[in-house]
Amino acid sequence: MKAELKECGYEVWVPLLPNNSTPQRRLYNDFLLESDWNLVDNLVIGHSSGAVGILNLLEDERCPHIKTAVLVSAWADTSRANLAHDGLTRERFKDLFPSGGFKFNIIKQKADHFLFIHGTDDPYCPLDQAEWLTEKIDGKIIIVPAGGHLNKTSGFTKLPQLTQALKERNWL
Repeated sequence: MKAELKECGYEVWVPLLPNNSTPQRRLYNDFLLESDWNLVDNLVIGHSSGAVGILNLLEDERCPHIKTAVLVSAWADTSRANLAHDGLTRERFKDLFPSGGFKFNIIKQKADHFLFIHGTDDPYCPLDQAEWLTEKIDGKIIIVPAGGHLNKTSGFTKLPQLTQALKERNWL
């Protein structure tokens, strides 16, 4: 998607989030908000814990309004995720989710559009979690049959469904 967006004339930043093997919402937020990148009215895309990171980012009072949030393979909490699939643990993700749950009323005000994209058979993040999040923030969802976790391991190095959906909605 990076190459395709650049071809369309967009500036693209694909940050490597710090300590991404043990994601932490405060560390992610500080890193993103203290960068030189201007998030105002931009398209922000996150995958898996990065999708959760977008929700955390938008909830942060320092975060400006963005145009579109795209949440790929998002999940709502560790209690319903299938972390045992690859020997992952809840402990590893304990600092990713806010202790009191997401403040959806704040999150909804920080972006014009929310688009979720999720595989029907995601081995980690059940589809019902993405559907629940979509409902909570009045977003749209694209469900990819046999999409798995929508990553390279699942056979996805591109998501043409995402690009098409963004173009169809004039969100690109």
